[in-house]
Amino acid sequence: MIAGVLVCVWDSQPLAAQVDDSPADTVAAEYLRGFQAAAWDGLAQRLHPAALEYLRLAIDIQVDADTTGWALANLGGAADRAEYDERSDDRVFADVMRWTQDNARGLLSSLVSREADLVGLVMEGEDTAHAVYRVRTIAYGAEPAVQVATLFRTPRGWKVREAPELRTLHTA
Repeated sequence: MIAGVLVCVWDSQPLAAQVDDSPADTVAAEYLRGFQAAAWDGLAQRLHPAALEYLRLAIDIQVDADTTGWALANLGGAADRAEYDERSDDRVFADVMRWTQDNARGLLSSLVSREADLVGLVMEGEDTAHAVYRVRTIAYGAEPAVQVATLFRTPRGWKVREAPELRTLHTA
């Protein structure tokens, strides 16, 4: 059901053409649901360009270090480096997340096997918002935690710039 809602929100128009006037709290809630629903293309649309660039840097390092071509083909989803370099950061993010979901699900378990509820939003000026949310991991004995994601207003709408989940993905 959640995936269906996300598909309705994020249509198939080219990303550059989309401008989303959703309020910051809506974007934050959809960001959280994107992990729960494993809706990687939609989640990528909720990320700030600098966040996508930060995540792509981690993939670039692996692609550059691998002399066998495995990382390029599997993580980058490309036949050669030129094809990989032409891909947008949001495409690389979504492709890596799909590959991870299909081939290394354990790496994502802490991000997708949980419930996350938006508690509230704290505005910092007109162009920065901090979304406060409660996370309950679906595991025996797991304690709920409160986390914060920072959103910036961009010409294309509110985007998540910094969040614990993004730091986890970058280091994984």
